[in-house]
Amino acid sequence: MTDTFVSNPSFFKLDATLKKLRNYWQKMFDARQMDITVDQWLLVENLYKHKKTTHNELARNTSKDITTISRIIELLVKKGLVRREADTTDRRKVYLQLTPAGAEKYREVKPLVHEMRKIGWKTLTEADYKELTRILDTIYGNIP
Repeated sequence: MTDTFVSNPSFFKLDATLKKLRNYWQKMFDARQMDITVDQWLLVENLYKHKKTTHNELARNTSKDITTISRIIELLVKKGLVRREADTTDRRKVYLQLTPAGAEKYREVKPLVHEMRKIGWKTLTEADYKELTRILDTIYGNIP
């Protein structure tokens, strides 16, 4: 690996692209009055897919730290989108799941998310998508 490769601005571009995506998504959520943030959406989407999970599992599935997860979950509970449920055999273990309103929020926001993803991918091919995914998975796996 050469110094040129290491000093390449690709990581800056990756970071800038992620920030631009998050800003765009939030603007679209706000413009459509979705009453949800990008981080809240990521948790709602994950809870919809996994139905019932713990804080730790949610942190692992979303690559967020437990403090961030707890803060966002508290907001989602206040909005009535998520509920906590204690394990019947281990009271220290708490499960998180969407309420009916949370599942409805998921169904309401999901079409907009699909629309926004299509905009980002509109000039890329399936092969581009696979190659980008392969590269990102490699970078992710290289980081200890």
